Amino acid sequence: MSVPATMRVTKIPSMDLTMTNLAYCSPADLHHFADMGTELFMALLADRVILNLAYPFNLTSHQSVERGHIALNGAQRRCIKVSSGDEVSVSRFIPPNDFDLALLKLKLEFVKKEASRAEQVDAVVLSNHLKKIFMNQVMSSGQRVTYDCLHFYR
Repeated sequence: MSVPATMRVTKIPSMDLTMTNLAYCSPADLHHFADMGTELFMALLADRVILNLAYPFNLTSHQSVERGHIALNGAQRRCIKVSSGDEVSVSRFIPPNDFDLALLKLKLEFVKKEASRAEQVDAVVLSNHLKKIFMNQVMSSGQRVTYDCLHFYR
């Protein structure tokens, strides 16, 4: 099973998918990134960032992403330093045994900054929710993640 050496970057097909921290590809390309024996699909992009193409219970191949393309959100494109239409090197990433999160340092910011906005977030609730949402995802040092952390408070 050969992984494409490069893929063309495109935008995420819908706004709700931008908050998942997942990259999306066509169903025809997804199997190239399988970690055999698991439900994980991971890719190393631009020899810099490891992105999950799936995590359990969330099939991330998307019918509207063309074969040979990889859909990234704005934070992912900035981190990898690519724009829509650019070619990016990709390779399958297989995590080593005992590949677990050691430390996660967060800085929360509003995507849309409003001067009058004041929100309080329960750190324990947020921590538990982040563990649930991002379980089995790989985070690279300095990686920015777009996430709607307030939707579960409403």
